[in-house]
Amino acid sequence: MKLNALKLASAFGIVSALLMFLLPVYGIYFGKALRMVSILGGVFPGYNVSWQGAGLGAVYGLVTCYIYVALVALLYNKLLVLKGIKLKGKKAGKKKK
Repeated sequence: MKLNALKLASAFGIVSALLMFLLPVYGIYFGKALRMVSILGGVFPGYNVSWQGAGLGAVYGLVTCYIYVALVALLYNKLLVLKGIKLKGKKAGKKKK
């Protein structure tokens, strides 16, 4: 089954952005997950327990997850072709009887 890389990357990117936004917000209101935010702050500059950090985290989550998932989906599709796996789908000009 061939993957649609753009749709898959968009879906994962949106979910990742939402989660990266909610983690510092959870830290603001409940004072928990501070260690997780500080670890991710070492990877993503400016990501901390604040509203600004939450917004920045949403952007980081969307962009990084989108890029990585798109690359993995494209690689998966290329490996299917190299492996010689037949993909299901309609071919142009071919009519069913």
